[in-house]
Amino acid sequence: MKDVKRACDEFVDCLHAAHTEDDFGRVAERAAHALGFRWFAYFGQRANGPILISSYPKSWTSHYFREGYHNIDPVLQEPRNTSRVFLWDGREARSAKSAKERRLFDDALSFKIRTGLTIRIPSSQNQFAAFTLAVDERSLGLERFIETSQDMLEMIGHTYHAHVSAARIGCTIPNEQQGCALTQRERQCLGWISDGKTMQDVAELLGIKPRGVKFHLDNARRNLAASTLPHAVALAFRQGLLP
Repeated sequence: MKDVKRACDEFVDCLHAAHTEDDFGRVAERAAHALGFRWFAYFGQRANGPILISSYPKSWTSHYFREGYHNIDPVLQEPRNTSRVFLWDGREARSAKSAKERRLFDDALSFKIRTGLTIRIPSSQNQFAAFTLAVDERSLGLERFIETSQDMLEMIGHTYHAHVSAARIGCTIPNEQQGCALTQRERQCLGWISDGKTMQDVAELLGIKPRGVKFHLDNARRNLAASTLPHAVALAFRQGLLP
């Protein structure tokens, strides 16, 4: 595996300039390659349906959703209290819990999707997201890579999720709400606060100082004409500004 710290720093820098789904796809694909992986996939389960941004072959992702695999994929269905970063192997079909799950493993292998790691990202209101890095051959050093880079990998997954959510990728905003003057950073900070994170937590997730988080939250509260921070979060949800 390549220089994780350097790849992560470049990844975060590029995310700040991403605005469209294509932008986010290019940023994540570049980071995946820099870390020695062939593909990436970001899956988000939201109230208005699932969202997928990935570099997997489109024929595979179309087949994946057509077969309803996102509803039974063990990568997405694992209990939330397990490790946030875990290794999976598509060749372990014998561990499948059902015939359909076994077919999922077999179909993935037919597209040469063999093994990888997934970062689970619990989100608000029983929603869920996951960021996956995958390869077509099992690397002997993959377990060690996860063990030594878990914090960085979690940061990659959480930061990507925060930026995609703040950019409203895959969400429809009613016309009367499109002019709301909340910046991307303000939405990011409000979103993490709504998930129960502290200002220190948000600062670490976004790679900024706590006083920077407070600055963005204060601006968001003023822009929403909210009397308190919880009021600002409630207004942002009501106006569809948070996923």
